[in-house]
Amino acid sequence: MKVFAIGVGGSGAKCLEATIHLHTLGLLDPPKGAPIDLGVLFVEPDRQSALLHRCQQALARANDLRHGLNGVDCEFCRGSLTDYGVWNPVETMKSQGALTMAQIYTKKTLEHRNPALGGLLDCLFTQDEQNFHLKEGFRGRPPIGSALMSSTELCEHTKTWGRLLDDVKQVAKSGERVCIHLFGSVFGGTGSSGVPTLGRLLQKWLEDEKIKETVSLTTSLLLPYFNFNGQATEETGIHAEASNFQLNTAAALQNFSQNRSQDFSGVYLIGSSEKVSYDFSIGGVSQGNAAHLVEVLAALGLRHAINNEPSADGEDIAAYTLSREEEGSLEWSDLPDHEVIQKELCRGAKLAAVWRNNISLDLQKAKGQPLRRFYVGAPWATRFYKTSDPKRTLGSREDTAIRVAVDQWAEALLTWLAQVCSSTGHSLNQKLLSPDKLQVESGQYLASFHGLTLGNAAVPDSREQDVERLKIRLDQRPPYTQGTAGLVATLWKLCDQQ
Repeated sequence: MKVFAIGVGGSGAKCLEATIHLHTLGLLDPPKGAPIDLGVLFVEPDRQSALLHRCQQALARANDLRHGLNGVDCEFCRGSLTDYGVWNPVETMKSQGALTMAQIYTKKTLEHRNPALGGLLDCLFTQDEQNFHLKEGFRGRPPIGSALMSSTELCEHTKTWGRLLDDVKQVAKSGERVCIHLFGSVFGGTGSSGVPTLGRLLQKWLEDEKIKETVSLTTSLLLPYFNFNGQATEETGIHAEASNFQLNTAAALQNFSQNRSQDFSGVYLIGSSEKVSYDFSIGGVSQGNAAHLVEVLAALGLRHAINNEPSADGEDIAAYTLSREEEGSLEWSDLPDHEVIQKELCRGAKLAAVWRNNISLDLQKAKGQPLRRFYVGAPWATRFYKTSDPKRTLGSREDTAIRVAVDQWAEALLTWLAQVCSSTGHSLNQKLLSPDKLQVESGQYLASFHGLTLGNAAVPDSREQDVERLKIRLDQRPPYTQGTAGLVATLWKLCDQQ
């Protein structure tokens, strides 16, 4: 199955970040059958967005990991990952010399078409909204984004939408199932304007191409889940305001209630009554909001859409609700399909932690020394680094490249998980993973997994969590002489038993 995930705006990029991590751990794959092939596209008018760059980095690291494990029988990181790039609707207009609403929709041009249109522009948009530069996005103003994006033809943008739509058409006409899923918030500017507008444009394109019946179009919409620390100043200009979040949400949901049936076959609404506080920012490099559990739930909405085909007649089958069992706590059982999610997220956390803070450190220290010497202190290495030449040293270019790729992926996963498990604030007792145990320690060896997993995933006997026991199990494995890639694949299997 081919899945195309589109992140609209900053929150959309954060949802794609969660989607990429879940995809790497195999959590988007169906229980049986081939792994999911995932393609991602960013819709972001703010080219300097820190959230965009962070997700692009996670995407690059996941791809490096997959390439490093290519050819190895591995149970994770199996599905392909395609980057369709960033579509910037502002740059579409910039090619025409336009950077403001007033330059895009000039009054003279509008009045030439109809004298009343110039007055309508003033009625719909203030002078400040007409004249501020759009280089940092729509700043919490959905009408601006809607006006901009609704005037475009997606297939004209060959480097991004053109490539994606060509692949959608090719896969759909081959008979393979296709899912297009949009992520975005309904309370900001880019997501609130972009998701419904793009949904309508995509639905029209599917109808024109006569593939509407073979492609499901779904979306995860983020309701308000954060507020801002600090306030704007007089010099800030137009900006997103937390006081407008509820108003933007109400308007967006009213739109979806009227048009959802003809645009999307499935809508997932995810928010939180317990708001986290982010530092105020108008966008750009300063908007480095940490990952949040709401974004994980949005990505799990895509997982549900993949595993549940829409009804053939387009009628609703069911409405699902998601809530916590206890008001003051967050448990693994509060997550959808929690047994599978718990198992793979815990296994991924263990693999990343033991690799980044133990195994990789051993390999780095052994670089350049003869394998025979390394085998004395690490007998498990004989299962993966076989050679008939006793003088051969550890650290070939290929093995080093794979080690670095796994290092960087593990660091990205641990950082992301630590942020997710720190996002519930003081009002919720989070019982998923310990943020303290997910830290990437520089040169500090991890001796035990004890305390990493919380709630019903926790193992009471700390001795069973010792990393040395894991290394003993490595030494007991049959020979698997595929170097560092084989070592990673084996660790993934063993981490399920810790």
